Amino acid sequence: MEELLTQRKYFNERPMLWGIPGALVGALLALRLGGGLLLIMGLAAIALGVLLLVRGKAVYALPLFLGLLLLRGGLLPYAQVTPGEYMVTGTVVDEPERTRGQTVVALSRVRLDGQRVPGILELTVPYEGEIVYGDALSLSARVEEDRRGGVRSLQTVLYTAQATGPVTVRQGRSGGLYGLALRWRRGLEAAADALFVEDAGIAKGMLFGDRDDVHYLTFLAYRRSGMLHLLTVSGLHLGVVCGAVLNLIRGRRRWLRFLLSALVLGLFCLLTGLSPSSVRAAVMLLVVRLSRLLDRQDDPISDIGCAWTLLLLVDPAFLTAPGFRLSFGAVWALCCLSPTLTELIHGRPDGLGGLLAGAVAVFLGTLPLMSVTGGQVSWVGMILSLLVLPVAPLFLIPGWLAVLLYPLLPGLGRILALVPRGVLYYLDSLAALVPVEGSVLPPCGGVALVLWFAGMLFISPYFLPNRDRPAYLGWGLMGAAALVWFLL
Repeated sequence: MEELLTQRKYFNERPMLWGIPGALVGALLALRLGGGLLLIMGLAAIALGVLLLVRGKAVYALPLFLGLLLLRGGLLPYAQVTPGEYMVTGTVVDEPERTRGQTVVALSRVRLDGQRVPGILELTVPYEGEIVYGDALSLSARVEEDRRGGVRSLQTVLYTAQATGPVTVRQGRSGGLYGLALRWRRGLEAAADALFVEDAGIAKGMLFGDRDDVHYLTFLAYRRSGMLHLLTVSGLHLGVVCGAVLNLIRGRRRWLRFLLSALVLGLFCLLTGLSPSSVRAAVMLLVVRLSRLLDRQDDPISDIGCAWTLLLLVDPAFLTAPGFRLSFGAVWALCCLSPTLTELIHGRPDGLGGLLAGAVAVFLGTLPLMSVTGGQVSWVGMILSLLVLPVAPLFLIPGWLAVLLYPLLPGLGRILALVPRGVLYYLDSLAALVPVEGSVLPPCGGVALVLWFAGMLFISPYFLPNRDRPAYLGWGLMGAAALVWFLL
């Protein structure tokens, strides 16, 4: 295998590395094309991929994943409604979000003026009452086609609507595993309210990804400080909790450890309402666990490619979600930059040097993407990451234990909550140190974005010439990307 890796002049023979651009292009085309064209192009791409696979070419993954995504695009629902005012009926398919006196719900089984339409409708209603998963809604609303390409409950949002009349809510069935998990979550949120009091909004954000009760000024402070990712359940949260559970089972029982990982991650995703951030983190972690179970050598770039393709096959519209891009940007930078940065500072991967290199890599991986999505970039966030990441487990592990035990043993739950309450005070203090005026960068253009991430790849160990000389080409590409970004 080592001999095979050195035969290539530029890149290691990793099929998943070639599969990433194939899945990317396939997802973009799947969201923009339709009909028989996707079918013809998809079958042709798959045939080419199979031919290259038979001939032993690692590049086979590019046309193969491209073809799979094109075929998946042919199965996507598409908008069939002219924007206008309709009588809307549907069933709540996700946990509602409440912001500023309004409730945002995702409806499935949607009927507009009695006509069934595909996809998910995201509805905003000025409703102060209780709407929960499984309820049936009926109202008059202004319906528009959704051009953001959002995903709710792992389904494409095709329409958005604003209520124009009174809402009729009929209690529906909220059974099944998902309904049970959401009812359990409401009980745990009540425990968090009792345990963390004034910081309950932040606590529920870190535990469940629920930011409904986070004060607006607190939200802005966490955003300025670059700590907003703590309030979205992602790889950090799932990795800490899953790792803590797996430490209870040691030894060589790897299948048991994998199944327990899948169970914990699945339950965690259900408790977060199957949020896209938790689902993509769970997929990535399970891919890593599965590769270790099969005795494969650690190969992060292949794990990224596999998780990337699986998630886009679930729904190519994930590609349009800012959180999806930020997650993979951070992981891509960790895989490509972290080893090189650790070596530059002569640090150990499992020591302080590795932590510093990882924080810098994540910052560089998300910096251009944050400028694209919002234009607000907090430079101090890179420094604060070094102060935040080590304390996150001190909140998540005792915090989860506290909310789980509080309904049964309130006294023990309050004792366990002392440490996470101290962590929340620490995080609030850090967020308050950041000045109101943030660093604002112009949005990163497409050319600069491609050069930036290509530069990371050319810096990484996957670019074979780096074995013989420093990664001048990679750093040069990132420098060129910065010039194009800041000056043009």
